[in-house]
Amino acid sequence: MKKTFLSEGLVKCGFMAVLAAVAAQAEEGFKFNNLTVSPYVNLEYKYDSNVDNDRREFGDSILHVTPGVDLKYEGNDWGISADLFYGYSKYMKYDELDARRWGERVKAWWESEKGWNLVLGESYVQSKDSDSIIDGGRGLWRDREQLQFTGALAYKTERNRITVDAAYTDIDYHNDPKRYRQLYGWSRWSAGLEFARRLTDKTNFLLGGDIGQYSSDGAKHNGYKNESSFYSLQAGIGSRATEKITYRLMTGVSWFDYGNDDLTTGWIYTADVNWIINKKLAMTLVGSSYYQPSESVANQATKIYMLAAGLTYRPYKKLTGRFDLAWRREEEIRSSDYDEDLISARVRADYRFAKYMSVYAGFQYDKRFSQSSYYEYDRYLGLVGLRLSY
Repeated sequence: MKKTFLSEGLVKCGFMAVLAAVAAQAEEGFKFNNLTVSPYVNLEYKYDSNVDNDRREFGDSILHVTPGVDLKYEGNDWGISADLFYGYSKYMKYDELDARRWGERVKAWWESEKGWNLVLGESYVQSKDSDSIIDGGRGLWRDREQLQFTGALAYKTERNRITVDAAYTDIDYHNDPKRYRQLYGWSRWSAGLEFARRLTDKTNFLLGGDIGQYSSDGAKHNGYKNESSFYSLQAGIGSRATEKITYRLMTGVSWFDYGNDDLTTGWIYTADVNWIINKKLAMTLVGSSYYQPSESVANQATKIYMLAAGLTYRPYKKLTGRFDLAWRREEEIRSSDYDEDLISARVRADYRFAKYMSVYAGFQYDKRFSQSSYYEYDRYLGLVGLRLSY
């Protein structure tokens, strides 16, 4: 159960800030009965101190332009939303890195008065930009494509809730191994089941498990198979401690079968905590751990640990600030030579100075630690931007 929803972006530390932004823009867009169309364009300048995410640092100034449109249609007990974007990045010094990127995301939901709830999602992204771990990425800078399908069906009674979910993800890297570190993509399917039992008016007991299979690129040689499978079981509690505090904490065990039927077993966890401190301040904490094929070492399995926290401050309606901090650790199962830790910190402020215009500025610092100094690096990112939206 853990990765289906985390992969959709719930690991974003700016989660509460996103909710605030959506609420602020709820009245925007062209209205066509139940359909809302909200076009936008972002114009951004960014300085990147390490465009290759490498121990040898090469800095450059980058101009980004990203037009897009948000669509939303709501019925009586169902709805659908979509986001489509296209972007172009222009490097001032290293123009061989100039790149286009595009993507889309669709989400549909339905709920009934009898306790049924259905959520379906699909997304596709093609990009050469860094994927920040603060926004749920892996901290990798490579030309890549990512396709994802998700779905969850839940049935709720007065004291119980049963949820069935399924997901498919495909990540394909196109990086040039002669210039950059070799990366191995993968495809993954999974299915999960979760049972929730109400213990008190505010607290549920949670029990969930999932199964799935990976197919990894670059692993089917030297006598190894490219398929690996996993099974996991977790238990915990979900609670609305107060009207302003909600949390979901689970822990358990996972079995991961990879390589030549090498079975590894380990402890895993899932955490999601939200606290609306007051009308101006909110905080969130999310995290998870799981197994997957290594994306940097052929024929390897990796255990991932993630933990992220975010603080959103909105002193008044037009100004929103936030601070995000994230940590990701990758441990190779067969060898510790490639164990890595990545830490990212980001501050950002958004100011809406006119009905259809806002400006923003931010700063981000990334640091990678590794058993091999060859893969360690520092990176600073500074940006300013203008957003035009209707």
